[in-house]
Amino acid sequence: MKKEVFGDLSEKLKGIDYFFISGMSVAIYSKGKREPGDIDIAINEKDIDKFAKSLGVKAEKRVINKGTFIIDDYGFITNFKGQIVEATSGYPKKRMSEGKFNKLFSMKVKKDYLNKEVFVEPIEELLTQKAFMHREKDIRDLRLLKNIKFNKRRAIELAEDKGNKEEIFHLLKNEGFDLQSLF
Repeated sequence: MKKEVFGDLSEKLKGIDYFFISGMSVAIYSKGKREPGDIDIAINEKDIDKFAKSLGVKAEKRVINKGTFIIDDYGFITNFKGQIVEATSGYPKKRMSEGKFNKLFSMKVKKDYLNKEVFVEPIEELLTQKAFMHREKDIRDLRLLKNIKFNKRRAIELAEDKGNKEEIFHLLKNEGFDLQSLF
């Protein structure tokens, strides 16, 4: 990703309640070991129209079949200076109720990426999300994140929110994450 494009996007995010998710989070937490294909951003519903307008697009109600899950939200996809940006005001409805998604805004973490201070989903959400999705690309991402410390209690809470705690922790354990003190 071009540093200038990321810098310009970061300027558009000023004053917006947001955090990076998915592959973008992996890039941030892995300190660039993975280049994000697109920029996935969770935007608080109160700010999504403002952010869309700043990028010259309009947010809309969407239902998108991603194969292993369905996105049912209010958001948009756009090309911003050659970089695909996907903004969402919610996660897949099958995964997490709206209220539980909204609590992630209070858990977001401040990180440095390409010399910009940005917000990213908590590592526990990223780990449980990737394990929940468990597509091949998600497994590759988990392997990049294996040595990052995380709060195991918070990971349990977020896995329970997704409704598949046992399956999520089985996959994480199989990928070498230290879960011994949990059981």
